[in-house]
Amino acid sequence: MPKYNLEMSDFIDIDFSLIGITCSIEDYRLAYFLNKNLNTNFKREETDLEIEIKATKHSFSIYSYKNLHYFNDWYLIANKYIKTEVVNQPSNLFSATNYKVETTNYLIPEQKKIDYFIKISGGIEADYYQNLITTIKSIQQVEAVFKINPDELKSIDFLIF
Repeated sequence: MPKYNLEMSDFIDIDFSLIGITCSIEDYRLAYFLNKNLNTNFKREETDLEIEIKATKHSFSIYSYKNLHYFNDWYLIANKYIKTEVVNQPSNLFSATNYKVETTNYLIPEQKKIDYFIKISGGIEADYYQNLITTIKSIQQVEAVFKINPDELKSIDFLIF
C-alpha cells in the first residue's frame, strides 16, 4: 500500500492579507500612529503570542482591532523577540564580570528585515489594501512597508491563530 505524506499546508486555508512594516519604534508607539492615521483602535492583547522554537518559549507582542465596517479582524504582531541574559563569568579568583548577552529570534525568520506584521483576516479589496500601504508609508517613523504574500512564507504556521 503506498504511503502519502501530508504537509501542514494541506490542511490550512490561508484567508488573510499580510503587510510588513520596518521601523525602529516600539510596538505601542507604532500602534498609536496606526490608530491615529488609519482610524483604527489597536489594543494590546492581555497575553502575547507565545511560540516555542528549539525548546525555548518566545513571546511576541500582539495588538488587535476588530473592523466592524468590513467585518474583519486586524492584528499587529512583532516579528522580533530580543532575549537579554546576564552572564556571570569569573575573571579571577576574587571577582567576576557580568555582561549582557542579547539574542534575537524572529517569528518569521525568512523576513528578518520586517519589524512588525499587520495581519488582516478575511478578504479586503485591492484598492483598500493599496490605500492602507500608502497611508502606513506616510507615517514619518515608518521606514518601509511591504505587501507580503502569505503563501510564499515557510513559517506561515506561526501566523495562524
